[in-house]
Amino acid sequence: MHIGEVAKRAGVTSDAIRFYERCGILAKPPRTDAGYRLYSPDNVAVVLFLRRAQTLGFSLPQIRELVSLRTSGRPCAPVRDRLRRKLEEVRTKVDELKHIEHDLQLALRRCERQLRGHLERCPLLDNSAQNNERKPQ
Repeated sequence: MHIGEVAKRAGVTSDAIRFYERCGILAKPPRTDAGYRLYSPDNVAVVLFLRRAQTLGFSLPQIRELVSLRTSGRPCAPVRDRLRRKLEEVRTKVDELKHIEHDLQLALRRCERQLRGHLERCPLLDNSAQNNERKPQ
């Protein structure tokens, strides 16, 4: 099948497929005498797998490793280890986002207090207010 059909089946653009080839995630397919790429159904499966891995937050280098594992017999233990590491990264990021949410709520309350008091200075822009913020951990 040609690149357009692979793109349509996988829900990506032809440019994305070419990009995945350049990154070494998707193997370069053989070409016809006219220079057209000829893809197999497995290429579609790899692109679908790649998209799923992206939705789980894996980076392209990490996905390249997973694709390599996929083509080497699908060992589960190394994949499990990568999933555990990714889950820990996500949990850390969620904690960081909760701290940011808390800081934003505090800043918003300060601004609302200032507006109720009809004061012109914004506490967020005031250096002394920033010094009272929670320090990053």
